[in-house]
Amino acid sequence: MTFFILAGGFGRRAEPLSRLKPKPALPLGGRPLISLLLDQLRRLGCGEGFINLHHLGGQVMAAAGPAPGVRFIEEQKLSGSRVLARARPLSSPWLLAVNGDTYLEVPLPEMEREAAGPGIDGVLLARQDRSGRYARLLHEKGLLRGSAPPAPAGRPEWMYAGAGLFSERALAHIDEDNFFASIRRHGLRFRLAFYDGIWLDLGTPAGYYRANWEYLAHCRLQRENILSPGASLSAQAVARRSILWENARIGPGVLLAGCIVTAGMAPAPGEYRERILSPLGDFPLG
Repeated sequence: MTFFILAGGFGRRAEPLSRLKPKPALPLGGRPLISLLLDQLRRLGCGEGFINLHHLGGQVMAAAGPAPGVRFIEEQKLSGSRVLARARPLSSPWLLAVNGDTYLEVPLPEMEREAAGPGIDGVLLARQDRSGRYARLLHEKGLLRGSAPPAPAGRPEWMYAGAGLFSERALAHIDEDNFFASIRRHGLRFRLAFYDGIWLDLGTPAGYYRANWEYLAHCRLQRENILSPGASLSAQAVARRSILWENARIGPGVLLAGCIVTAGMAPAPGEYRERILSPLGDFPLG
């Protein structure tokens, strides 16, 4: 199956982190998110695909690493969902589109089963949400009927989980930034595949911080801190539940608790609690 990772967005909710790295390149458990997604797609049998680039696109490409069979599409201006049409003509019956700023385990066999019905143009992965932050998916017996503004926090509603199957016909009709508008306007038939597995949103700095520990728990890994390649922690330093990006150097006399230390940083001796330490400045994590 052909895949498409949407990786061009600015990720402004994640500032200041996203001013240093695009969200698909943010380390999750010490590895770039997009690298984890690509490994998963290969295990699912998706041998070739596309990744769109815009904001700090060179970093996305570098984080993807050697990517045989992947075509990078550099957008001078973001086109939203319309970029998916650049995958046409498809070399497979379906295009698997995945958001590049969330981590999930794509249940591809279940999505393919939903796609097998007559006259189906696509399948969207849906998960229940109580946060009140995401648009609701309206459906009737699993058939998408539209979307609506978020429900009040605390009320469970179905939301788009960031992965979908699109047929050639569907791609030909995606002519708006938001594919939900195109689905509705052109009368496309999309089914929902319901998902209750791991889903990690890297949308805000605090969300990114939590996602790292949830990812480790999901992988059944226990670590006091999370270090990307090249990061170092002195034996004379103290760090608890902190995330060190690549080549961060924590020297003697530094105490970290609940911090994110961005790439190449070497904080001065002192105590830092729930902070983002970056070349752009020192920011609260929350």
